[in-house]
Amino acid sequence: MEFNWTTIGILVVVWLVGYLLGLLESAIKSDMKKGKEEEPEASDDEGLEEEAHEAKEKVVEPEILTIFERISGALKLRLDGEIVEYSSDLTPEQRERLLKVVISLRPWLDGPKQPAQTAPIAADVAAPTIPTSSAKTPTPSPPLVKIKEEIEADIAKRSYSNLSMVEQIDRILQKKLKDGPLDKRGIRMRSSLSGGLLITVGLAEYEWIEDIPEQDIQDIIREATAEWEEKATVS
Repeated sequence: MEFNWTTIGILVVVWLVGYLLGLLESAIKSDMKKGKEEEPEASDDEGLEEEAHEAKEKVVEPEILTIFERISGALKLRLDGEIVEYSSDLTPEQRERLLKVVISLRPWLDGPKQPAQTAPIAADVAAPTIPTSSAKTPTPSPPLVKIKEEIEADIAKRSYSNLSMVEQIDRILQKKLKDGPLDKRGIRMRSSLSGGLLITVGLAEYEWIEDIPEQDIQDIIREATAEWEEKATVS
């Protein structure tokens, strides 16, 4: 009887050990399976994080101006993301913004400036006779004066057309400033190295008209710009 109880005890111990080993093996397999399932998720999360990081690193350049052509040939604009159907729909701020964009585009359109052609050297001519004291210098006749004025006006017109857009506006501005209360303020308009607009008032420089603190300076620059727009539209 003692032998039977001993045998039963041994069998029970063996069974318990086997049962515990089975539980341990099952737990290990379950952990391994769970780890394999989590690995792809972790890699997916890492991939998404890398893509998000790369997207942040990419600098998105903003869209400034898009031009659409209708079937009729008329134009429609999208300026800073806003659709403008007709020119009459432009607000003063949008008109000023559009002008700055057009000025920035001017260097793309301007070709290299041609050097001014020097007049050919005239052939040797006979030395003019010195008039005596009694002789009077002849005055040019009216037709010759008129021809001279027309030639000078034509030269001035051609030199004006060779100027850049900013230089043309500045020339109009200087005419308006001449002999006025703002004549000595050193107000000029010029193109920056990047092709943008720079307004000089004395030693200060501004990129936008509204940045100028004096309202009277803003007004006269806007008048010169409006006059240039009118001339450009007519021509």
